[in-house]
Amino acid sequence: MVDTARSGIEILEEAMVALTAEGLNTAIEVYVDGGIRRGTDVFKALALGAKAVGIGRPFLYAMSSYGQQGVERAIDILEEELIICMRLMGCTSLKQIHRKMVTTSGLHNHSGSPPQDSLTLENYERLVLPKISKL
Repeated sequence: MVDTARSGIEILEEAMVALTAEGLNTAIEVYVDGGIRRGTDVFKALALGAKAVGIGRPFLYAMSSYGQQGVERAIDILEEELIICMRLMGCTSLKQIHRKMVTTSGLHNHSGSPPQDSLTLENYERLVLPKISKL
């Protein structure tokens, strides 16, 4: 059932609409954890009203494959992607990101199966195993 659950970004949109209707959107900080894989995902969450995002799986993969250097590189990649997205949207600071910069019309049109994303197949370099000398 979890694999067909609504995504964090869908719930974020719904939560922010409800909070805004009650006038609480500036009184309550909202954080999104789950589903953040790229800098563009960070941008979307911030634009929809999240104060911050939790990022776990990309760092888990980076750490398990490449150690500390992998995590540092993953941070660099996410930062670069977010900066590129901000530049493309005309933002020079995080404060300039706003709701009208994202389209949410397709958020609720999921069919129950997760969307296919071929970009994730190319995110990570193949692990090169060290050569073991025979004694």
